[in-house]
Amino acid sequence: MRITYGTLLRRALAAGLVAGVLLALYTLVVVEPTIDSAIALEESVAGAEVAADGHSHGDDALFSRGTQVGGGMAATAIYAVIVAVIFATVLASVRHRLPHQSELGRVVWLAAVAFGTVALVPALKYPANPPAVGDPDTVDQRTVQYLALLVLSVGLAVALVHLSGRLRSRLDRPTHLVAVAAVTAAGYGVLLAAMPASPDAIDAAVPAQLVWDFRIRSLGGLALLWAAIGLGLGWALARLSGSEMGEPIPVGADAGDPAFARR
Repeated sequence: MRITYGTLLRRALAAGLVAGVLLALYTLVVVEPTIDSAIALEESVAGAEVAADGHSHGDDALFSRGTQVGGGMAATAIYAVIVAVIFATVLASVRHRLPHQSELGRVVWLAAVAFGTVALVPALKYPANPPAVGDPDTVDQRTVQYLALLVLSVGLAVALVHLSGRLRSRLDRPTHLVAVAAVTAAGYGVLLAAMPASPDAIDAAVPAQLVWDFRIRSLGGLALLWAAIGLGLGWALARLSGSEMGEPIPVGADAGDPAFARR
């Protein structure tokens, strides 16, 4: 069976759409209650301030809560599809270098690495806060710090992949695994320690349970997203190929390119 980049992309779009629907439902059922609690807390604080100074600032919301939730679910699905397309493009470029031989194993392995690099590492240093919690004046600074950590995390992952490839031919498998694991832990440990702390101070009146519930549930949503994309795309490619082995999929090649031939 021949697999073109277009074929891979179509499977990725389908996997991304499924992942987006799952994530949107997860957000609605699991994450939204913590957002509602945060908004209710903000409104109670604002109400107390109004009662204290006698001035009302009115309702600044441009959209109703229901509209916000619906729009957020639609945006979540679109985001998942975009992530899946980017992931498929990266997969097409590095597939022949991945350590597993099966299609499912390769895709799931890369998805796990992507989750750790772009979701878990940033969440450890700059965990998400629920809306209406934190200092809005620090949004720009927090955004710059988060993006900087994201870029450095991806760069470190690429460097580790190259290091692993160089060590694979020089060390036996157990030593190779231990060496790469040790360098990975040390590298990301140094990166997390070197990045500046978040400038966002959370008011002591905000329950810690509310903040951590939101953070853990948000991270769980990202884990669901990457698991759905990895398993969905890997399953689709495994069924399409009907083989355990295959040649690398070059980006941009056409359907007649022999590099797409499957064994």
